Amino acid sequence: MEFDGIKKGDLLKHTLSKGNVFIGKFNGIDHKKFFIVIGLSSGKIYFCSVFINSNIPKFIYSSEVLLNLQVNIKGSKYDFLKYDSFVSCNSLFKYDVNELVTWINEGICEYVGDIDPEDLENVTRTIIHSGLLTPKEMELFFT
Repeated sequence: MEFDGIKKGDLLKHTLSKGNVFIGKFNGIDHKKFFIVIGLSSGKIYFCSVFINSNIPKFIYSSEVLLNLQVNIKGSKYDFLKYDSFVSCNSLFKYDVNELVTWINEGICEYVGDIDPEDLENVTRTIIHSGLLTPKEMELFFT
């Protein structure tokens, strides 16, 4: 699809930003999941994301470290959420932006909104201090 000579994929690559929220279907998960673009490379070639869960998964409660990587967000702040939820910062997913373009074009996922700057800052800070990213990944996504 094109908009005044600009391909939809190219438009997304230039407009994708930290805090964008999408909903989509992922292999191995029986329902659609919200995910947040939390880090972008300087060339916007790769992005990393985190899932939003309506509840903290039970296995997380067995580890204080994992529990501390769950960031509460208020459902009342977002039209796309029905209730308070948790951003799961313990699992980061890294994708090429072209994959996101393909998912959108194939109807696998869609953009639903953005998280506000305060929540974005809380999630970003949690990820940066999590120890889950290598120094190279930190530089790629957060500088």
